Amino acid sequence: MKRQVDEYLYEKIVPYREERREKDMDDRKAYGGVFDKRTLLAFYKLLKKGVIDIVEFPISTGKEGDVFRAVGKEGFLAVKVYRMTTINYKGLSRFIDGDDRFAHIHKTKDTVILIWARKEFRNLSDYYKKGVNVPKPMAVWKNILVMDYIGDEVMPAPLLKDVIQDTPREFAFLLIEEMRKMLKAKLIHGDLSEYNILVWDEKPYIIDVAQAVPLDHPLADDLLLRDVRNMVRVLNKLGLGIREKELMKEIEVI
Repeated sequence: MKRQVDEYLYEKIVPYREERREKDMDDRKAYGGVFDKRTLLAFYKLLKKGVIDIVEFPISTGKEGDVFRAVGKEGFLAVKVYRMTTINYKGLSRFIDGDDRFAHIHKTKDTVILIWARKEFRNLSDYYKKGVNVPKPMAVWKNILVMDYIGDEVMPAPLLKDVIQDTPREFAFLLIEEMRKMLKAKLIHGDLSEYNILVWDEKPYIIDVAQAVPLDHPLADDLLLRDVRNMVRVLNKLGLGIREKELMKEIEVI
């Protein structure tokens, strides 16, 4: 059975297949923290259920995991894989503790990353329902999150940080509107910046929302202030010319 599973995954996950073929040890370790045994078994579940047909290539690499482009029944998907081997237990727990939506889940060093994946799925769902421009969440299983792919067959949507010099001033007003909608969804992003905003079809898409917390969370005020300070810097780069108090008023916080 194990051999059948291995062969099935080998054919369905292109980066995993390429890693196995690569002779150079440094390159072979490129996805070593992603395609561990537990993660491969989670992929197997999603593939067999038909959520994913094939995993194509990596889109981005982050501290907590990697995002891959995949293909599903209705087109391209983005698949975020949290690394099971590099868990920052204390760092992640700060955003989970005090969030009543996850108070019923027993948290340990082995399960915190699984809770983190579920937390991002829940935050995406809550934002999406309230009209925030986020990738539509499709599924979550273990440490794998499946969501809508922002981009086309040629390239994924770029981060705002990479195109901000060519982005018109009017884009700043769209960002402020997204901030309003996020607060109406009663969730504070907590890490909002040009590094967590995609630009596609002249619209912003908010990503990396796992750390987002409800308004009554103990960290809510500090995280909101951080978001506002970061976005003042971003909005001013776009030529808006706005201060923190003005932005607070614009998003109807005060």
